[in-house]
Amino acid sequence: MVLSKNYWTLCKIDLTSYDVSGYQKGYREDLLLPVQQQFQIWFPSIAELKEVSSQDDRKIQATLLSHFLSQNSASSKECSITAGLSLRCYISHGIVHACQKLAQQFGDRYGFSHLDLLYLVLTDDGKIKNFQEVSENSQSSYPYFWAHILRTFNPDKAGLWNWTYLLTRRHPELTRTLWVEFGLSLTTPWGKLNEIKRYQMETLSPQERDVVEAFHGVYRRDRREQGARGKCPEPSESQLQEMRDRLCQRRIIYNSSDELLEQLKTIAKFLQEQIFNPTEISPPSNASAMELEFLDEHRDRAIMDAIEGVLYQRLQKLQKSAWYSEFAPHFLPSLRLIYCEKKSQSEVAKQLNMNNQSQVSRILKLKQLLKQIREQVMEQLLQILLNQAELNSNQGVLDPNAFDSLIELLSRYLDETVFLEAAKEISTAKKYQEMTSLFAQKMRYYLEYSQPI
Repeated sequence: MVLSKNYWTLCKIDLTSYDVSGYQKGYREDLLLPVQQQFQIWFPSIAELKEVSSQDDRKIQATLLSHFLSQNSASSKECSITAGLSLRCYISHGIVHACQKLAQQFGDRYGFSHLDLLYLVLTDDGKIKNFQEVSENSQSSYPYFWAHILRTFNPDKAGLWNWTYLLTRRHPELTRTLWVEFGLSLTTPWGKLNEIKRYQMETLSPQERDVVEAFHGVYRRDRREQGARGKCPEPSESQLQEMRDRLCQRRIIYNSSDELLEQLKTIAKFLQEQIFNPTEISPPSNASAMELEFLDEHRDRAIMDAIEGVLYQRLQKLQKSAWYSEFAPHFLPSLRLIYCEKKSQSEVAKQLNMNNQSQVSRILKLKQLLKQIREQVMEQLLQILLNQAELNSNQGVLDPNAFDSLIELLSRYLDETVFLEAAKEISTAKKYQEMTSLFAQKMRYYLEYSQPI
């Protein structure tokens, strides 16, 4: 059952909106009076009800979609706009529900709330009227997420509520944010293995690559033959047995299907924990010792500069945040407790009188912090290398091959010597376990001995 008002109230981002219990909603519901009035004309008996049955819900959606797609006359164009707005109101409520559901399922564990997701997908201001205006005003497919939902909606196959929920969970920016900022992947291990990229294959051992190739040979074939789409389920016993047979031909023996299944899960987990994508092209094999020594000389200073710059930017952002400004004073103390005193985020929350671990996680966003620091280190070292190689000529002419070579060398160098280990530490941090990576050492030094920001 859904509320009938969902068809004439549009949810919009509003950080000042709270419910009667004082809970921050993060959105408001705007009444679209012309839409409500037209809805009452189209569905007089249903409009009087507070809730709509599933059967009536589907009928309403089919009727509204028919009006929305019909623009044969001036009057039908007006009906089309109104029907479209009604569907968009409904979609906006579905988007809010999807974000709230994700927060309920994973928020406490991964440190986010629906407020961290809404702004990515709740983007309809009600001003754009039809698909033509979307095409004229949009620079990409997703600023007008509602249009993508309506374009792909088929009332014969699914209800609009479930379709909105499904596409919201698949929204590229939302899934990217959940992974980069909070470490949550909505992809199943089997989906991750099924969609593995070439550069990811190169990070695996030869035997692991053989295992993934056997998995692809069986799993992809079966999904293709079955016309399967959507969520990738765990491979069946018969599929695992066929994979074992294929591996046996390569002299790779697994004594049971369970053993192979665990190996596949281990590989998938490794892929999911990768924060940085290694360069697709390996760095030049003839990188000289002199080049690496030169990088070592400047790397540590660049890390310290980046730590100072990014922490300052993050603190400024927190101080100006409508959501988290009151927690800004806890930002640096939280980092000191984690990096210098080996405290867990739960212990940090308790020591600083914060609500819970999730609140600490949302303030720190350690994975995002590490990514931003890496980007600044990369930029600073690249400029030093360009100057050292005299690629910044007075004419501003760069040798493209030399430039690409430097990018490849530097990216792999930084990941292998600094950031992959630091990322792994963050992903697997345990209470009372000291972080020993080079990055953690530099962070500790800065937090203990540098002047407060």
